[in-house]
Amino acid sequence: KFVLISTNERIAENFDVYRLNINSGKKSMLIKNPGNMVDWIADDEGKVRLAIGSDGVNESIYYRESEENDFKIVISNNFKNSLKPLGFTKQKNHIYALSNLNRDKLALVDFDCTTGKEVKVIYENVNADVADVVYSKSTQQLAYLTYEITKREIYYLNKQVKGIMEEVQKQLPIQEIKIIDKDQNESRFIVRTYTDKSPGSTYLYTVKDKSLIKLADLNSAIKPDEMCKMKPITYKSKDGLTIHGYLTLPIGKKAKNLPCVVIPHQGPSTRNIWAYNAEVQFLANRGYAVFQMNYRGSTGYGKAFQTAGFKQWGGKLQDDITDGVRWLISQKIADSSRIGIYGSSFGGYSALHGLCFRPALYKCGASYSGLTNLFTYLKDIPPYYRPYLQMYYEMVGNPEADADYFRAVSPVFHTDKIRSPVLIAQGSRDPRVNMNETNQFVKELKKRKVPVTYILKENEGHYFRNPENKLEFYKELEKFLDKNLRME
Repeated sequence: KFVLISTNERIAENFDVYRLNINSGKKSMLIKNPGNMVDWIADDEGKVRLAIGSDGVNESIYYRESEENDFKIVISNNFKNSLKPLGFTKQKNHIYALSNLNRDKLALVDFDCTTGKEVKVIYENVNADVADVVYSKSTQQLAYLTYEITKREIYYLNKQVKGIMEEVQKQLPIQEIKIIDKDQNESRFIVRTYTDKSPGSTYLYTVKDKSLIKLADLNSAIKPDEMCKMKPITYKSKDGLTIHGYLTLPIGKKAKNLPCVVIPHQGPSTRNIWAYNAEVQFLANRGYAVFQMNYRGSTGYGKAFQTAGFKQWGGKLQDDITDGVRWLISQKIADSSRIGIYGSSFGGYSALHGLCFRPALYKCGASYSGLTNLFTYLKDIPPYYRPYLQMYYEMVGNPEADADYFRAVSPVFHTDKIRSPVLIAQGSRDPRVNMNETNQFVKELKKRKVPVTYILKENEGHYFRNPENKLEFYKELEKFLDKNLRME
């Protein structure tokens, strides 16, 4: 009847550990955060024996043998190097962890907390980071792990689980499969499926009789035959990096001289994946080629690729997007006179950046909760992110030391460079993007006679939650793109 939770109700910057009675709702503090801890990890018995501390740049793993002992530092690293504890092994004081220490890609390792050293590498892939690791509590063994270069791949660590997954795959061919839950004995599993054309379904799988029962479709209105295929692609950046991405073409259209919508992902420390994407399908259905790319700074491709995007938010990272668009044009896939760019959050910043500094490339651009000013982006950082502020300075830049660079790449200072029509959407309670600054940005564009569609919604945050507001936004986006990238 108890669960462990961490909450920052005492001090906004610090998360303490509590024991919560789920029947009564009462909680009692187990561990008071000394001020530098950013994560806590319990063993299989619910004893908190690992903690992660950070000074904003350097990260430390703390360990204690029992709850009667004090936490002691096991190892410290700069945040660019990573040791992510996953849980305890059967061997005393050993943990499973994802580590890129002394290597480029995140690998699954066995780590000894008493010596502070890696004991062995369980699995590593030379082309991609290990992403998810699934642990079987009933057998107390690792079940499988995944990694993703272009599509999700599974590497099995347990024969029993492999047999289960292969049997499910046999019954659900041409589907991506994820185990999302299981009973205590691991005799029944909740399985989720998806493809690039379908958000998928959930099923109940029973091991004993190999029965598979559909529980629900995620969206029964979606007809996969009417959706568009997402194709993995690669191209080279101008400085020689291989950039992975995805191209989705309208059904029945040849990959030739199509109007195109470029969608840089948010983050930027995230990535696009091969899966059903409602926005992509929405735009492809309207006749656009939809182009997504995992520019430098994206996750999943190793330490060197991700750190290559540091302090390049307005530089080489944006060049990767531009190089991709030029690749589309060179392949004669995109009509160079009908290319638009659209993104949310950091993707919105990239859209505005493209309009400012690549005005000849884009016919129009749309920004949904997009950043306009790197100065205020760091100034207005939420309290629970403040322990990481020094890390942000290394990733984005320091507003004081890099002031000239911030000014040079922040769209708010370059409205005079924008010529193409702009759509901007934002919530009035957005904690990451300053509403007053966006208002001023829109005023400046209008003053310069730039066509602007501005959607500002009260009581909305970084992303719209109200279904009516979402619907209105996508209707306006559809009209905006149709007007500016009109089909021939």
